[in-house]
Order: sequence, then C-alpha cells, then structure tokens
Amino acid sequence: MKLLIVLIIAFFIYQQWGVTDAAAELNQKHDSDVIMYSTSWCGYCKKARVMLNMQGVRYKEFDIEKSSEANAEMKSIGGHGVPVFLIQGEVVKGFNQKRVLELVKNL
Repeated sequence: MKLLIVLIIAFFIYQQWGVTDAAAELNQKHDSDVIMYSTSWCGYCKKARVMLNMQGVRYKEFDIEKSSEANAEMKSIGGHGVPVFLIQGEVVKGFNQKRVLELVKNL
C-alpha cells in the first residue's frame, strides 16, 4: 500500500514538472510572459480581460474555438476549460483572480 501511495505521488510530481516545462516553452514561443486561452463568449474570460487591462498587464490572448493550434496548446498544458493562463511558465486554470494578480504583480 505504501508503495502505491509513493508511486501515485511520484507520478503527480512528474506530471506537474512536464506541464511547467511545456508552459514555459509556450511563453517563449509566443514571446509573452502572460498568455490567456479563452473563448469569445466566456464570462470569466471577459472578467479576466478587464482585470488584466486595469492592471496594465501586456498579454497575448488566443481563442481556442478559432484556432486549433491554440486549442491543442491549451490541452497540452492540462487545460480543459477557459480561461487558462500561462504566466512566466506557471499554469493557472480558471479565473483565479488572486493567483493571477500575484503572478503578474512584478511584470
């Protein structure tokens, strides 16, 4: 039983490292510290746009319904819904205003 728990924890840690590496690579690919994957109709995406704009944060936004490449990128970092943020290699799933603001405050 202990071995199973250790294996599950190790697998989880391995998955998180991979996601972070993929996220950092996407930030570099798009030459942006902040990326938001969104849709045009998503209410939380609209709130996120307002929040980022009010904070003066420069970001790139990709609509996952208009771009199959953006959709694939979002899924590659574990995203299943929108918004998904990539902030300097860290993935934030959903509209977590507190966490997003913590990550962008020093940009």
